[in-house]
Amino acid sequence: MPHVNLFKKGTKQYTVTMKWIKYDIHTTTKDADAIGDILTGFGIAGYEVTDHVPLSPKEEKMMYTNIPADIGPDNGESILTFYTEAPGNEKKDFYSTGSSLRDESLQGSPASCPPEILIQQIQEKIKAMQGFFPIQVPEITFCIQDDSLWKDKWKENFKPFYVTDNILVKPTWEELPASIHDNDIVIEIDPGSAFGTGTHETTKLCLLSLRKYITENTRLLDAGCGSGILAITALLCGASFAFCLDIDPSAVEGTIENAAKNKIGSSRITAIQANILEESSIIKEKCNGTFDIAVANILADVIIPLSGHIGKFLNKNGLFISSGILMQKEDEVKQALLKNHFKILERNTLGEWVSFVAQKQEILL
Repeated sequence: MPHVNLFKKGTKQYTVTMKWIKYDIHTTTKDADAIGDILTGFGIAGYEVTDHVPLSPKEEKMMYTNIPADIGPDNGESILTFYTEAPGNEKKDFYSTGSSLRDESLQGSPASCPPEILIQQIQEKIKAMQGFFPIQVPEITFCIQDDSLWKDKWKENFKPFYVTDNILVKPTWEELPASIHDNDIVIEIDPGSAFGTGTHETTKLCLLSLRKYITENTRLLDAGCGSGILAITALLCGASFAFCLDIDPSAVEGTIENAAKNKIGSSRITAIQANILEESSIIKEKCNGTFDIAVANILADVIIPLSGHIGKFLNKNGLFISSGILMQKEDEVKQALLKNHFKILERNTLGEWVSFVAQKQEILL
């Protein structure tokens, strides 16, 4: 999906409204895959398919949702949607949508290629394929949109929810639910362009473990902080200090802003842009000591090498909570933890995801 850019000048924040050309290819479910291959050949790496074909059990699991998909009966129709940048955008260094056109047959860049020419060339490519197998030449429509139509659309489905019996995650734009109790811990969160709302299984697994092990003396290291939800939860549950890292500068900014929304002062939380796998010695100098708990909700392929670095940041018997691990990667992560002198205390699961709570072990020489 296209991405809106934010930049700051002084104390004011400005939003750059981006314009995009939206293309809809009206075809059949039978021809959708072939047309998708044609779009890929043009360099259109990202497109959306809308149809009424029922999802397979495997596809439903991949959605990571308990909401049944009521898509109605299959009518054989399919719409492929993609975007290109429209001429006239003020900022040129925008984030890629995955739909850039780089095919040599196109005249000029996506912004300078008239939609009518692009549509004609896609249809001509489809006509050329008719000599090999039957495929209908679809109707292709386009319109110009700005991101104000959909940039906040995702917020409609992000509602307050309980992670545990007394921890409520609430989007900043939503009101407190009537069911709130006096002793509930409320976390105000605005993910913005950073990942992490607490709704995904991997985040829930981390939050549940943190709730169990946090004390008033806990110093926490959050490696890959995203929106800062894990560190903020830990601090609201009583932890004394959180040191947060992320390779994405928007995540660092979002973490600090979300901490302020939850009335957490700068003396209790620090966030920096850094890659712990490449800059561990520099980070070690900045974090002013070791930590009682380190948490990483990333991916198995990152946790495996991270397990060889994270121990140097932990106190004696410190805990490493890792999540973002698909079950098929579980054994690889487990072996990496054991190899790097961690003892597995807990293995927790939600859906197809696994989380480990591991304790640092002393190395006997």
